[in-house]
Amino acid sequence: MFAIVSKVISIFLIMAVGFGLYKKDIFTAKSTKYFVDLLLLVTTPCMILSSITSKEFDTSMALSMLQVFGLACGFFAVASFAGWFIFTKVVKDIPKEDLGVYIFSFASVNNGFMGFPITQAIFGGDIFYFMILHNIVLSFYLYGPGPLILSINHPGAKLNFKTLLKKVVNPSIVASVIGIVMLVSGLHLPAMLFDTVSTIGDITVPLSMLVVGMQLGDTDIRNTFKNKILVVMAMLKMMLMPFIVFLLVNWLPIAATVKVCIIFGSVFPSAVVTSAVTLIENKNATLAAECIAVSTLMSVVTIPVIAMLLCGYYGM
Repeated sequence: MFAIVSKVISIFLIMAVGFGLYKKDIFTAKSTKYFVDLLLLVTTPCMILSSITSKEFDTSMALSMLQVFGLACGFFAVASFAGWFIFTKVVKDIPKEDLGVYIFSFASVNNGFMGFPITQAIFGGDIFYFMILHNIVLSFYLYGPGPLILSINHPGAKLNFKTLLKKVVNPSIVASVIGIVMLVSGLHLPAMLFDTVSTIGDITVPLSMLVVGMQLGDTDIRNTFKNKILVVMAMLKMMLMPFIVFLLVNWLPIAATVKVCIIFGSVFPSAVVTSAVTLIENKNATLAAECIAVSTLMSVVTIPVIAMLLCGYYGM
């Protein structure tokens, strides 16, 4: 357990370093953009590809893959319904036109940008691989149902499959598909190429947490936390949803690694890309960004606690 605590604290200390560097103007908003591009276009795809191709495929893994895909789809359906229920039946004092933004932010999870490095560092192995599959489902959710959810109370929303496909096809998804094909077919990267890809992928964990810290450094934390509805949303998202998911999957006759993936996949803050999708759809992108900031700050406390509880309960 001490080893898990040390890993979690180390990860979030890196985030604190990024926060401090931004506040001291050593890193700027311009440099943050370059780091994000490096993460999304290079290091994360390399980490995904090296992690998947280092495994050996068998029938039990195939079954687990199908279970992760199915349960991940179920998670986003449940989270969307929970968000709708909370913001229509419990927390009613919100602008009618912002309902979709609250639901979308509540249901989305940053299981790629934050989830990949944290899962790799804490759990490693199969659970990180399953989180990659979970992220594939997230990508379809963000660009498929996502715009429709944002358009609640805004008539005329349509799902454009051509646009959906264009947005879903990103370097991480491409690396995931290539890796899965290689895994199933038994192909492996040549040793020299694998070492190169793996070494580049190893940069992802520290770089991503530095970037998260830098992004938080650009946030007006005091004003953001004055919005009580945002704080309530973040608390319910970061604490209630993982508990609900635990209750739903813990009794299922599936591998513990699959259970941990689905539960841990629910602990992350609102996905960073929700702000961009909201902006594209001409909805309240500022509100989406505030949801990201508040839930990300809260995750500094909730993620370590839940990670330790999962490790203890499932004997990881």
